[in-house]
Amino acid sequence: MPRIIFAILILVLALLQTTVVPMGRIIGITPDLVLVSLFLWSASREPSEGLCWAFGIGLFVDLLTLTPLGTTALSFLPVAIIGWLGRNRFFQSGLLFPLLMTIAATAAHSLTVFILSWLLTLFGLAPEGGGQLNLLATLRLATLGALLNTIVAPPLYLIVQLLDRWIGRNDTYARA
Repeated sequence: MPRIIFAILILVLALLQTTVVPMGRIIGITPDLVLVSLFLWSASREPSEGLCWAFGIGLFVDLLTLTPLGTTALSFLPVAIIGWLGRNRFFQSGLLFPLLMTIAATAAHSLTVFILSWLLTLFGLAPEGGGQLNLLATLRLATLGALLNTIVAPPLYLIVQLLDRWIGRNDTYARA
């Protein structure tokens, strides 16, 4: 049941992120609600579950945003891996460590998006009118996006903690 609630939550967040949140852009960027919730969930679950959620919700976001299919799905995989790597200290240190790891996950996501768009452009598979990304501009936007993601992380952190307590963690992954 809690996994179904998380599925509904992440689908609603994806819909909000692609429809409502862009209307309130701050300096041309918005917080990535799906990235933060996926990261927080991956930090408390086993790796295969986090990677499955990352790929599945990434495909859904690709369909909503009309980006090349698989781009967001592949860029969410490092987010799940970073969440999984921070699992041993994640829920023991309060809120500071998750916020720092949110910044790292956002940076990894942005770098992966940059590399994928560069590869698509290199092989002539980029969509028509797709702008060329600059690495410096990507880093600047990733920094601002990471700061916005740390603002939305605490409320999502509380929701994920409640769901995590409801499910209970697999002991082999929780103690690693």
